[in-house]
Amino acid sequence: MDNVKIWDEVLKEASYKLNEQEINTWLKPLSIAELRGDIVTISVPNRFYKTWVEDKYLTLIKNIFNNTLSIEADIELVIKNQTKKKNNNIQASSPTYHININNHNSNINKQYTFDTFVVGGSNQFSHAACMAVGEGFFHTYNPLFIYGGVGLGKTHLMHAVGNKLMQSYPKLKILYISSENFTNEMIYSLKTKSMDDFRGKYRSIDVLLFDDVQFLAGKERSTEEFFYTFNSLYDSQKQIIITCDKTPNEIPTMEDRLKSRFAWGLIADIQAPSNEEKTAILMKRAELMNLELSEEVALFIAENLKSDNIRELIGALIRLSAFASFHNEELSIELAKRSLDKFLIKKDRALNPEVIIDTVTSFFNIKPSELKSKKRTKSISYPRQICMYILREKLNISLQEVGEYFGGRDHATVLHSIKNIENKIKTDNELKELVNVIYKKLYS
Repeated sequence: MDNVKIWDEVLKEASYKLNEQEINTWLKPLSIAELRGDIVTISVPNRFYKTWVEDKYLTLIKNIFNNTLSIEADIELVIKNQTKKKNNNIQASSPTYHININNHNSNINKQYTFDTFVVGGSNQFSHAACMAVGEGFFHTYNPLFIYGGVGLGKTHLMHAVGNKLMQSYPKLKILYISSENFTNEMIYSLKTKSMDDFRGKYRSIDVLLFDDVQFLAGKERSTEEFFYTFNSLYDSQKQIIITCDKTPNEIPTMEDRLKSRFAWGLIADIQAPSNEEKTAILMKRAELMNLELSEEVALFIAENLKSDNIRELIGALIRLSAFASFHNEELSIELAKRSLDKFLIKKDRALNPEVIIDTVTSFFNIKPSELKSKKRTKSISYPRQICMYILREKLNISLQEVGEYFGGRDHATVLHSIKNIENKIKTDNELKELVNVIYKKLYS
């Protein structure tokens, strides 16, 4: 299979993950310049493409080569006119089509360090725990189980631990692996009857960084292998760090014996960042990208971007930078409005009580009729109070009108509910962020 056909296969596989516009804009202009041994050199049109693809699509491309095409290789991006000329007398070596399970490879991303991680109220507990492990306190938090939503920094922290340990303890054998790659390696080992090598690799390391463990759920053989790997490392007092999108007990169809082991050490969460934290993240990334970004523009993006996903936040900054470069303009709020129009909440959307009630009930997964009912359980009364607060805040309607939307509740009840939320939101950051998320859903 020549390089053109291989790249066509990459595009085909990528189409299952990305929309057509992304494929046409960012991946079709790329090509394989060279495939030599375990290095795939991909040609990109310019420096901006290189930065964008590295940030947004490099992991996907590598996974397609490694997992779908069975080509284990590192990806190197080079700008088109800087691609090294091939020596006509030297033929490219045949690529390897197997998963290497014999040679230790840490898989640590050098870009993810503690220095580039922005610490705030949403992640400081997990950050502190990871710092402790990174400084060599292996038995204090073992296993360390980090959970939180997609794109909030779990993987970044995990790699940061790996980088810190490699710097301080270069002789340690450290391995980062996703649950997907773990499963793929195990399947390959079963097919090639090399399970002893597979087990030897995973049970001889000093630090295991295991990402997205929730994807093992329902995979009986993979779960079994991970269970025995976990036991072997734990009994040998080796450090284990695991990430997940939910707490151990919330992982569906995960075996109870694994859930209980995840709870042996420390369970730490990462929450959605506040607007202040998102602003700090943007400022930090702008500094790394050598961009002149004002705090005013960063705060505008933080407050108005629909998603709290940090990857999408950084993607928005890259998009803004591209527009500024293309139009030869400075980074400004006006440019952000134009370049990020599809990704910003629409505050000019016409709101009415029905839209607000539907949004709140959808967020809390309850029925509108339950808000209007006489039920006083916390699962109903709390969303009801928040909904009353938002109705008053956004529509500025009278207390009597608010009460009419909730089964005719009287003036005093409505006032008490609104005041309760108003007072709590001043000191309760979690409630404040929850209301902000609902606001974004209102305008999305």
